[in-house]
Amino acid sequence: MNTQTETVGFIGLGTMGSPMATNIAAAGYELYLHDADPQRPAELAEEIKTQTGKQTHPAAESQALSACTLLVLMLPTSRIVRSVLLTETGELAIPLNPGTVVVDMSSSDPTETVETGWSLAQHGIHLVDAPVSGARERAVNGTLAIMMGADDDDAATRATPVIEAMSRAIYRTGKLGTGHAMKALNNFVAGAAVAATSEALTAGERFGLDPAVMVDVLNDSTGQSFITSHVLGPHVVQGRYASGFALPLITKDIGIARSLQEAVGHRAPVCDAVAEQFNTALQSLGNVDHTEAYRHWKQD
Repeated sequence: MNTQTETVGFIGLGTMGSPMATNIAAAGYELYLHDADPQRPAELAEEIKTQTGKQTHPAAESQALSACTLLVLMLPTSRIVRSVLLTETGELAIPLNPGTVVVDMSSSDPTETVETGWSLAQHGIHLVDAPVSGARERAVNGTLAIMMGADDDDAATRATPVIEAMSRAIYRTGKLGTGHAMKALNNFVAGAAVAATSEALTAGERFGLDPAVMVDVLNDSTGQSFITSHVLGPHVVQGRYASGFALPLITKDIGIARSLQEAVGHRAPVCDAVAEQFNTALQSLGNVDHTEAYRHWKQD
């Protein structure tokens, strides 16, 4: 029996969205599932029933989400988020009721988030931005870190218990859009670490150092970061290249961070350089795991 008060819809059942939705169901919420792939909601509903014993509602058509009081989105870009929620003329694309809270957990552009929030507010819908940090493993374990921005405190309060089903920490970042701004800046810093450590590994290997030893030294020294402790070893040195974070997505996020730097009038040469590095890798490699960028840069 579901005892939670919100009826939750979840749109975007991909690498991260599927385990996140599973944890919401496990927490006892009545849950409706929707995805661009019309087969995926029914597939995930069966997986959730097997894993948790909970019954969910596959929603092949987004119109079925009208019963939801809280809607979670985990989609590739803020433009896709807007297109799912609103028509080109600004009308609701999903017949949500006034008072519904929409939680955008995608890595969206903060300026577009603010615009979408204003448009939704014209229909009495409240938008909260709550992007996530942590790879698929943490999505599965329900230990994601969440950055939450909101203009409406009541909407944030309503969203918090649902978010807690997926996370170990929620950081209230401020007004609407600040969560997405923080996520982009976080991924810029992570991208800078990927680029810097890739350059270090390449130079060291050419000089005769063992990359595995280099990773061990970095992890026991001042060069240690999430990238050295969780990414370099398994996905670069061991050659798996399967972190679960796609190159187009991190490139997009770094681009958002670059645009944000420009918008606030901050000269950011490091961000510019990292953005160019990832753009070059993306143009060469296409839609691959972001750790594949190392192999591209190594050839230069």
